[in-house]
Amino acid sequence: MQKDGITRRDFMRTSAGATGLALGAKAILLEASPIPNPARPVPANDRVRFGIIGVGMQGSGLLRTSIKLPGVECGAACDLYDGRIELAKEITDNPQLMTSKRYHDLLDNKDLDCIVAAVPDHWHKQIVVDCCSAGKDVYCEKPMTHQVSEGFEMIAAEQKNNRIVQIGSQRRSSIVYLKAKELFDQGVLGDVCLVESGMGRNDPCGAWEYTVPPDLSPETVDWETWLGSAPKRPFDPLRWTRWRCYQDYGEGIPGDLFVHLLTGIHTIAGITAPPERALSAGGLFRWKDGRDVPDVMTTLYEYPNFRAALRVSLNTEAPEYTRLMGTKGLLEIHGNWLSFTPQDGENHEPCTPGWPKKMKADYAEKWEAEHGPKPGTQSVVESTTFFTPPGYSESREHLWNYFQSVRTRKPSVEDATFGNNAAIGCHLANYSYFKKTVAVWDEAAKDIRG
Repeated sequence: MQKDGITRRDFMRTSAGATGLALGAKAILLEASPIPNPARPVPANDRVRFGIIGVGMQGSGLLRTSIKLPGVECGAACDLYDGRIELAKEITDNPQLMTSKRYHDLLDNKDLDCIVAAVPDHWHKQIVVDCCSAGKDVYCEKPMTHQVSEGFEMIAAEQKNNRIVQIGSQRRSSIVYLKAKELFDQGVLGDVCLVESGMGRNDPCGAWEYTVPPDLSPETVDWETWLGSAPKRPFDPLRWTRWRCYQDYGEGIPGDLFVHLLTGIHTIAGITAPPERALSAGGLFRWKDGRDVPDVMTTLYEYPNFRAALRVSLNTEAPEYTRLMGTKGLLEIHGNWLSFTPQDGENHEPCTPGWPKKMKADYAEKWEAEHGPKPGTQSVVESTTFFTPPGYSESREHLWNYFQSVRTRKPSVEDATFGNNAAIGCHLANYSYFKKTVAVWDEAAKDIRG
């Protein structure tokens, strides 16, 4: 999730040195779509009432953001842990909030228009399918699926029941990535052959070593229901708290972090299918705490028109970036801003490596006569940098887009088909890593081959 927008002063003070932009670079403030903030309450018949399933780390943030949106209110909350049911009441400041440990109670509630679901990955498919079947629109956290086959079940449920399904990878709504898409579509980059994207963390929480709640026990959490389709095992507070560390419930680095990078790349380049192939390398170097997923991973993806290299480490803090390299320029995204530097792809001086002195001089004279300015006198190529306004939040924007879809029935900005393509990219990365092979997407079979 991105931080709030930076000020123009902070941007101008820090960005040029960080990215090597030309001194004459233009800086442009992006405009976000206005979210109404009415002075008077929204009429009851125009409000969207949602129920939230899962009030953990991500779910509590979604709840806090959602209830601050105009015309949106929380009508019920579901979680399998007593502490998070209490947290939902605290966040909504409503001790009488309808709560349950059974999510079907929310689906049966006729007063709820839609659902926001933030649960471990192995529960995504069942909850989305059940929501659609119950006539409820649903916002589901990323990655969309835990297994490849699940995505197609979710798409079928969305389409059969004519429901709004939105996947929670916020870059699909980000004005930064939408501006990058606009530039890409205009062709200013020329032919893009390579995309790079990466990030790094360096702390236990960033590596999913979340603190176990002191009261966590079989008496305060419904462990058997939480396991769901996962293998049965005795109550384990570490697995419940740090589920991202285990393949039974999550997808490790690809499912938690690659999915954001892939969402950004797919948005910019208009990708409407999974990557064709993937090759991963990595390892478990530091966080040897019983987890069965790596803490470092690099994956090279093959798309029809370009290649993409994704890199994530949980062992070194490093700024996130996405870099698109084209024949006519370079586009870089760093959090809340992006820069474009045009390139003409031409020689700006004679190319005569290893030539004798006189031959070199004779050619240079001819070259200069044909190509204009003498070497070193050409003008500096101007860069343009775009940045978000102060207070901008892509998470708020993404949730607003979801509730607007629920209210107006306009298509979701990140429907199940888009979410599935990004999720398959995550599965390709893990397949390659764990099976030590090139992972190939078989479109006809709707499966991964090695």
